[in-house]
Amino acid sequence: MTSRIVAAVLAAPLAILTLVGCTGEPAPAPAPTSTVTTPQASFDGEWTLTRTITASNDVSGETRAVGAVSTRLVLLDQTPCDAVICPGMVWSGTTADAREQTPLTQIDGGVSWRFTGSLDCMRAESEAVLVLDAFDYSQEVELLVTESADVDGVLTATGLSGSIVYTDTLSKEAIAKGCVRDPVETTIEYSVTAVRNTEGL
Repeated sequence: MTSRIVAAVLAAPLAILTLVGCTGEPAPAPAPTSTVTTPQASFDGEWTLTRTITASNDVSGETRAVGAVSTRLVLLDQTPCDAVICPGMVWSGTTADAREQTPLTQIDGGVSWRFTGSLDCMRAESEAVLVLDAFDYSQEVELLVTESADVDGVLTATGLSGSIVYTDTLSKEAIAKGCVRDPVETTIEYSVTAVRNTEGL
């Protein structure tokens, strides 16, 4: 999995740095913790996620401030199985042509997934890499079905809502090599709504 995330940070003295995503690995999907016997709405297909920041200690720019809104195009793919809850995959990105993938976990009434990886510390003025793998990041997503409908005899999810928690942390090794940011660890919380892209339904 390759992720590209950009944020502003400060480096001493007076240098402005930019974080650019490096190669990370999809996080393993956790096993369900309870037995579910009720019918689960199908969530297979394309979705548009709208994310609104509800809490943030990242001061790098307006896109990471409370109230900022962004969207993602997400493809959810559930693997057929003989159980009520089945595994699957998710593809997520700002466009359909540039998406990362990771395993998803179907939970009672919804889905969850997690991305993890590393970010390089780069100089904004030259885009030269200052420190490789300077930051470790994770993004935890959980969405529950809020609306569903019968589509050709199949109970199908048409609306989802939930939350995303994103964190990244600057390593001590990167600080020692000249990459500086305050705070060292950032946390951004989002509220999320999702609507199905109905083409093909």
